[in-house]
Amino acid sequence: MNYQQVKKRKYYKLRGEWKQLKQEHNDLELVFSKISIEFVKGIRSFCSQNDLGDPFAEINETTQNVGGATFTSSSKAVFRQIVLSTHPDKVKNKEKAQEVYDAATKARKSGNLQELIDAGKNVSIKPDLEKITTEDLNLLEDNINELKDKITKIRNSYAWVWFHASPIKRNEIFFEFIQSHTK
Repeated sequence: MNYQQVKKRKYYKLRGEWKQLKQEHNDLELVFSKISIEFVKGIRSFCSQNDLGDPFAEINETTQNVGGATFTSSSKAVFRQIVLSTHPDKVKNKEKAQEVYDAATKARKSGNLQELIDAGKNVSIKPDLEKITTEDLNLLEDNINELKDKITKIRNSYAWVWFHASPIKRNEIFFEFIQSHTK
């Protein structure tokens, strides 16, 4: 087996793993958003009943603007192809073209190669697997690890653990949460 075949095989393996993790993450996020609402309602009720105040009053959520990994020249070429193929002067369905362009731009900014490739597929742009580099494969591995971290973060969150706990354990989780979020 030559080097190109090894790279292709690794790419398909990583792509399969990424697709599976992406689906798992999307499913978890749907459930997690509902669980989080119930958790907040439950903790506010618990705090009100126990005269503990509002633990969310002092939480200052900040968003982090973490730059994604730098794209390789082959990744940039895919982005350029998407930009050219979604240009308003070249397409009939401007709404779909704008959606694809927005998805590609978001993927580029976050350094997510697989989402960029998926955006390209929506306008019939396929990556040239002959030009895939080791850097591209490393970027895909980083994207996979980011998804794994997001899944772990959801599963280790107070809300997730609370939801899956017994009713008695839920109050303990509320106390832990309140302690960790008050000064």
